[in-house]
Amino acid sequence: MESSSQKPLFFFAIIMILTGVFAQGAIQSSFGSVSVSQVDFSASDGSNIHATLQKPSDASTSHPAPGIVVIHGSLQSKEWLMAFGIELARRGVVVLTIDANGHGNSDDGNGGGSAALDYLASLDFVNSSSVGLIGHSMGGGIAWDAITTTDVEVDALVLIGSWVSNQANRTYPHNMLVAVGEFDSLSSYPRNLSLLEEAFGTDEVQAGVTYGEFADGSARRIVISKTNHLLETIDPPIVSETVSWILQSFNTEGFDEVSSTTLVYPYWLAGGLIAVVGLILSIFPVATLLFRNLFDDTSSEEQEDIKEMAWRWKYLYGAIGLVTFFPLLGGGLLLDSVISFPQRYAVPIMTWILGTTLIAAFLGAIKQDLPLLRNWLTDGDSLKNGRRLAKYGLIVTAIFFWLYLWTLIVDLLFALDFRCFLPGLNDLTVSRALFVPLYFAVFLPYFAVENRLLVATRENRKLISNWTVKSVLAKCFAFLLAIGTQLSVGFFTGQPLLSGLLGYSFLFFYAFVPWFAVAMLLSIHSWNLTGEGILGPALNSLLFAWLLSTVLAF
Repeated sequence: MESSSQKPLFFFAIIMILTGVFAQGAIQSSFGSVSVSQVDFSASDGSNIHATLQKPSDASTSHPAPGIVVIHGSLQSKEWLMAFGIELARRGVVVLTIDANGHGNSDDGNGGGSAALDYLASLDFVNSSSVGLIGHSMGGGIAWDAITTTDVEVDALVLIGSWVSNQANRTYPHNMLVAVGEFDSLSSYPRNLSLLEEAFGTDEVQAGVTYGEFADGSARRIVISKTNHLLETIDPPIVSETVSWILQSFNTEGFDEVSSTTLVYPYWLAGGLIAVVGLILSIFPVATLLFRNLFDDTSSEEQEDIKEMAWRWKYLYGAIGLVTFFPLLGGGLLLDSVISFPQRYAVPIMTWILGTTLIAAFLGAIKQDLPLLRNWLTDGDSLKNGRRLAKYGLIVTAIFFWLYLWTLIVDLLFALDFRCFLPGLNDLTVSRALFVPLYFAVFLPYFAVENRLLVATRENRKLISNWTVKSVLAKCFAFLLAIGTQLSVGFFTGQPLLSGLLGYSFLFFYAFVPWFAVAMLLSIHSWNLTGEGILGPALNSLLFAWLLSTVLAF
């Protein structure tokens, strides 16, 4: 990008951020009729639980409203289930959406679900006799534990992509809705409804049929929607069914003025996408401005004799991450059983990243002269210039703080989080920040190799060009093909492509692929800007270290 284009891009990015954030804030607060705040409370073991509280304006001490606790699944956070909070709060229900123990901004520990129920029921504007639970995946298990360990009577339970306890019967728990994706890799219910017969009190369970009565707590229903495990929490049919179920359980259908099928949360997601894209776009002019001010030269004076790899080899490199994913993840899981590491799945992911790096470096050694490749990876004299390295470090640090400042502004002023749409770009707790240096060290060689194999060229390439599109596709195509195959097989056959944890592990593809694309764009821009392979890998490594430290659970 030319320097002259940076100022318009910067202001355009800021406009996108503000537009997206204000749209999200307006929708989350139902245009002022719902107050939204961040709250913290303690579980029985002393662990801190962080949550978002949505309070309708007409909920008061004299007119208490029903309340719902919403709990997310593994490796997620409260923002992933905000669709339920948005839709229920605008219909008069107080909603407490929590970060489960060890996730998001909550401490490691136990008892977050029951503590959330106790906290919600203690609020003077909540009708403690009309309280319910919504849990997705792992959150459903936390919900079951909460029901059995609290004195709060739960009048409605919605299990999304989760399981029904063996303790369940026709009336326990009260008014239970089971919602699941047709090709949910972790659920057997879509293919075996007989598993629910005892809990439903009938010999023949059918999807979409309500059994029992809400009045005596025996209402039962299973909803099967055409989606997978990850996307169940933003699936319109599941959200609509959940809203309707909660309102009927609390007998609020009569005075509810908004149909359960009239949904606004998709606009909230769209606002989140606009804000995230704007924040990412802002990196480009900020990086350019910092580089122009810190370096006298616009790019490295000395260019190595770079031999660009053929496109077929670039696509082969992109496929390495997919081909090695399951074997290296499996090996990492074995290591994880031996090595005690605080964050779950960290060892398998680091094994995958480092293993992919070694294989990719070997590929580069085959296609390129090995001494020359070694020189490329270390950028020759660039790494020996301490002052130059320090300046690059300053640029990367400044960009990180630029992004982090926005996460704090959005959180403090709007009770929002950029992770509403994609994982990452959220505030760090102290315990999570401690892992950033380690993950940075893991990702740095990965992105250094990638930079040399996919990005480094003899001449600058325009960021907006066919070459850039092909480079991003070379990196992401194999993963996009895997995701597309999973969704296509599910939609057309109603069966998961892979069942159990193998299918569940596709979650990492959904999380990483968008950021892989962003990383490629940042690497290309950094190469064009500096002519060296230092800034791009360092910046991407810090962003991915930030991402991983905030996503993984304790």
